[in-house]
Amino acid sequence: MAAKTVVAVLDTSVLYGNASRRALVDAIRCGRFDGVWSPHVIGELYRVLTIRWLRTHGFATTSLAELSRASKDMMDVLLAALHLVDTSPSADEALTVLDDADDYHLVRAARLAGASFVVSANTRDFPPKNTEGRHVFEDIEFIECAPFLARIGANEAP
Repeated sequence: MAAKTVVAVLDTSVLYGNASRRALVDAIRCGRFDGVWSPHVIGELYRVLTIRWLRTHGFATTSLAELSRASKDMMDVLLAALHLVDTSPSADEALTVLDDADDYHLVRAARLAGASFVVSANTRDFPPKNTEGRHVFEDIEFIECAPFLARIGANEAP
């Protein structure tokens, strides 16, 4: 019997940096896990990367054209690699699942996708550690990128 595929929701914080984004996409392409994101992650990712770009490169017409091209290229890569989950809350769901209510979409995406992990660099908003020292909420483990990649054997040959 084939092993169950690992499913992980990727938070904006691990898609923001080039190195972690590339490592995660490479692991998806190698079949190490199925990646999931949400409209919330897409919106936040565009916002933070655009702000970073404009602070670095300014508002000149050529810079804005380069920003547009880079954004489209990144989106093409991520759309090919990640599954999109609609994270609009339903009326019967409690919105106070984590200390940061803005992270609710991560739990909702994980629930809908059947994900075992939320991969994030935003450790201050992780749920408290359980008795095993892991940050788990409703059987969903919140984990940083490097430990997640090590856990799924992404550093090993497929």
